[in-house]
Amino acid sequence: MEEAREANFNDRRRRDRAIIISSIIVSLLLVGSCFTVPYILTRETSSRSTRDEDTGYASGGQERRSEEGISELEETLLESDAYTRAQDIVEANYVDDVDADYLLGSAARGIRRLSGEGADESALVERGITAMIDSLDDPFSSFMSADELAMLDTQLSGRLSGVGIALEKVKSEIRVTRVLEGTPAQEAGLQEGDIVKEVDGQEIGAMELEEAVFLIRGPEGTTVRLGIVRPPSLEVTYYDIVRREIEIPVIESEMKEGDVGYLRLTDWTEDAQEKIAQALSEMTSRGAKSLVMDLRSNPGGYMDPAIKAADMFLRDGVIVSSRGRVGGATRDYRADGEVEWDLPVVLLINRGTASSSEIFSAALRENGRCVLVGETTFGKGSIQKIFRQDDGTGLRLTIARYYTPSGSSIDDEGISPDVAVKNPVVGDEDLQLEKALELAREGV
Repeated sequence: MEEAREANFNDRRRRDRAIIISSIIVSLLLVGSCFTVPYILTRETSSRSTRDEDTGYASGGQERRSEEGISELEETLLESDAYTRAQDIVEANYVDDVDADYLLGSAARGIRRLSGEGADESALVERGITAMIDSLDDPFSSFMSADELAMLDTQLSGRLSGVGIALEKVKSEIRVTRVLEGTPAQEAGLQEGDIVKEVDGQEIGAMELEEAVFLIRGPEGTTVRLGIVRPPSLEVTYYDIVRREIEIPVIESEMKEGDVGYLRLTDWTEDAQEKIAQALSEMTSRGAKSLVMDLRSNPGGYMDPAIKAADMFLRDGVIVSSRGRVGGATRDYRADGEVEWDLPVVLLINRGTASSSEIFSAALRENGRCVLVGETTFGKGSIQKIFRQDDGTGLRLTIARYYTPSGSSIDDEGISPDVAVKNPVVGDEDLQLEKALELAREGV
């Protein structure tokens, strides 16, 4: 019985982690939340004149190979400039050394079925690149289509063209988790908890969350028809909503009882540190004596704003260190000594607190500038960079790993809170926030 409970717990933990990884990747796609570090893009062209026989694979028998030991499918890929450029980028920039033969063999295996179905060269190359990156077994590295990358480019500033809803996928349902104020979705009457069943007549339950989001987003002024189910009803109601440009509200701030400033950040966008600085200045002018900063369910974002924001609270010390093979990816980031907030700080964290949010949290905690309240964070200790291809597609690669001021890696481990508090599964009571406010009033 105990083994069964342990197995069930591990299964739930894996599912929860998969959901959070999806949220982080969706954040990367939707609001440009990709880590960046200074780098010099190096291109090291591998010698592929000789291949080992082990690079081949069986498909009802060994695939025919050339005299040089290269399979027909590998040869197809090597004849493509797009594929060879992509493999060169992976070999030169991925955080770990990778074997050229392994990458090519993985790509060839990935196109075997499509090749047998007579797919054209562009489809084979795109699938080959995807299979090559998938072989890295890294959930944060991926191939990005031209459409995905183009959408990312339009949203790097935290603005987008859409209807104004936040979504999550639970099992086979795409649910509305938030309706932004002053948006077309709010004006149309959409509500938190609604289930999106159809987009322009297409059922989306079997889609990945990213696919559904791309269908809902679109050019300003165009109309999208959403089929919505509002529990407990099973009836589908249709809403025709005109898309328009929306600014994503990533920060909320207010004064709480006891002269406690409260600041919630939902994403580390390009200008996050500027918004934090403005909020801190306003709270200071209103007599704040302590701060509760809420990073719960903040999946991360740009690395640079998180480092600059941490610097506002630190007089000295290391903020974070990064280590990688790309030029500029290995360095230590240190506080510059100019402090904008020297009063007590309580940080709220949970299992959805990831990447840049973890950098910020570890920097303040390990430099003795805050108390962490809540739950252990996600544990994403890697840095990604997007490499653009000539055809408009891109490769998102892990190019470095980061380490906390103490030199620890949080990858797959997360950051444990100083004061562990869980919120009830049912109900709206926020025990974590209550505890954080209590500590802040006491001056932690």
